[in-house]
Amino acid sequence: MIAAYVRPIVCALVVGAITACSSNQGYGSGASSAGTVDLAAYPVPALGASEAQLLRGMSDADILGHFITVDSMEVATADSALRVLKTQDVLEFARLMKATHSENLIRDKQLAEQTGITPIKMFGGLRASHVAAALDSIRQASDLKLDHHYVMAQIELHQHVLSELQELRGVAKNPAVVQQIDAVIPMVRDHLARAHAIAVAHDFEKKHA
Repeated sequence: MIAAYVRPIVCALVVGAITACSSNQGYGSGASSAGTVDLAAYPVPALGASEAQLLRGMSDADILGHFITVDSMEVATADSALRVLKTQDVLEFARLMKATHSENLIRDKQLAEQTGITPIKMFGGLRASHVAAALDSIRQASDLKLDHHYVMAQIELHQHVLSELQELRGVAKNPAVVQQIDAVIPMVRDHLARAHAIAVAHDFEKKHA
């Protein structure tokens, strides 16, 4: 993924995933069919000053709006990837992403209804362009690079969301929104560990000690 664009909030990646994964898949160990990695060896990049400032200006309505927008686009990204991916473990990961985000989208809307917060779908300079870029990259990649492209894009996406979640933990006001943020951080870390493990298994990246 291109680092030059302004990265938006991607918390929608995992809202509600705890329930979906624990009940259906048991994804709590950070393991995958490709193996395991120690995330302590993969430091998460810090947010840029401009993005951190934008995140700090978000209301709960802005946060929920981005949950819904980005979750919808992540489902589309997984759908596109599932049509072209070649490797079994990468396909399984994409299926996990589609199932999680489909469930997330339902929960995003439920959370908005339960809290009485009307989601705002756009906030300042934050957009869902990072997900659109991931979707386009899958469509444009050559057959030999499809799996590599998808996995590495997911690694970057999950790395970034960890930084965003930590920032938004002190921004959200409604206790239910804060609770969601607290709940999804372990799931983001688990998905990131799985993506790294797949990347290492296929020599997309070197395993960090």
